[in-house]
Amino acid sequence: MIKFENVSFSYNQDSRNIIENINLEIKKGEVVAFIGASGCGKTTLTRIINGLAYKFYGGKLNGNITIDGINPCEKELYEIGRRVGSIFQNPKSQFFTENVEDEIAFGLENYGVDREKISRRIREALSSINGENLIDKSLFHLSSGERQKIAIASINALDPPIYVFDEPSANLDMKSVEALRKLMLSLKTQGKTMVISEHRIYYLKDLVDKYYYLENGEIRNSFSEKELLSCCNLSCCNDFFRTAGLRSYSLECVVPKTKKIKEVNSMELDKICFSYKNEKIISELSYSFKSGNVYGIMGDNGVGKSTLFKILSGLLKEQKGNLLINGEKIKKTKRKRRIYYLSNNPDSNLFEVSLEDELKLNDSKADIDFILHQFHLETVKDLHPQILSGGQKQRLTIAAAELLKRDVFLFDEPTSGLDGNNMRIISERMKELQEKQKIILIISHDYEFLMTSCNKVLYLDGQSFKEFSAENDKEKILEILKGEVKNYD
Repeated sequence: MIKFENVSFSYNQDSRNIIENINLEIKKGEVVAFIGASGCGKTTLTRIINGLAYKFYGGKLNGNITIDGINPCEKELYEIGRRVGSIFQNPKSQFFTENVEDEIAFGLENYGVDREKISRRIREALSSINGENLIDKSLFHLSSGERQKIAIASINALDPPIYVFDEPSANLDMKSVEALRKLMLSLKTQGKTMVISEHRIYYLKDLVDKYYYLENGEIRNSFSEKELLSCCNLSCCNDFFRTAGLRSYSLECVVPKTKKIKEVNSMELDKICFSYKNEKIISELSYSFKSGNVYGIMGDNGVGKSTLFKILSGLLKEQKGNLLINGEKIKKTKRKRRIYYLSNNPDSNLFEVSLEDELKLNDSKADIDFILHQFHLETVKDLHPQILSGGQKQRLTIAAAELLKRDVFLFDEPTSGLDGNNMRIISERMKELQEKQKIILIISHDYEFLMTSCNKVLYLDGQSFKEFSAENDKEKILEILKGEVKNYD
């Protein structure tokens, strides 16, 4: 079905090979996963399979490739697309229309499928994802999980034999990841061949037939599920996964590694209220946050987590209530001097043309070399910030945030799409801020990150916080994130 023979690839003829000497054969109906730390070549391999590497990005390819009986290098992208359907980590990047029905029809119309068949295939594609209720929805009003569903339905309608997933869980909460897993299982029962590039691998259990571990552009090892499980120390040490830069293979064996120090500073929410178009988003929300803790905040989509952060940082104004820091009322116009908000899109927080300029923007006297070393960024010092990897961008934005010396730091999904190494680096930075007696709030659906960073985890329902201890309530927190319980007390 898919065969690589001595394949190497570079994105331009003068650069080093991103992947090197790949020999690989994937059989029809097989499900394989490419795993490894950021920059190891996982995404490039998926781009070679779907043709984007050499047809869209450009570059030099050596070796031989066969995809479903054809040489893709001799075909146009639309011809490869009939055989290989691609689902990316951000499905918005592959949408062409504004509503669900038109999006699913788009590919079919381009391939000349007649109208009667298009209507039938739209219904079948939506049924395959349990998404019949989404047919009239705007793509802009869907949740991340729903968008991922529609991306898969759009490919289902074309019915290709091969599916390529490039970090499909990166922007999903755990409930949506479980829905994604069920969709993948359904495709497997249909005999589809699937290639998955992933950092999160816990949800791939009982789905993947073969794991290929990449390092520096080469396949260094391959594992069956049984063999990979044998690498997982069930006493929770997970030395292999940590050394390889991987996320945990089993969430049940994640051990909380948090601490609490002396509480010095406070931030009080006093009956905060906010409505949007007459719809109550936050209603009389009160809570006292203390330094010495790291707070993780979880909650269903649309419950008001990001809205709360925008209110606290002064981007929005509450309709009622007060915000106090150490007993002092802080008005909206003065909050940006006391509170820093780092959104979940690192690109929106980068403004300069170099890492040095980015850091000096917040502190002209900063010791740049020392900071870059602290954040493991010294090797990319001379690159433009916008061409850094996702993990490097996240680390750079956090480094810049720390230089502002604010009292309160708000982080919105800081580990989205990050490998194990980058997740652990950011976790350590949270603890550094904690030592400095900063008040730290983190919105996250990342269970592994919450357990290694936050000693307190709060569930927000729009009216109140339900408080949990990472050390004592880890099973309950996991159940809530998975959507398996409705009693949050």
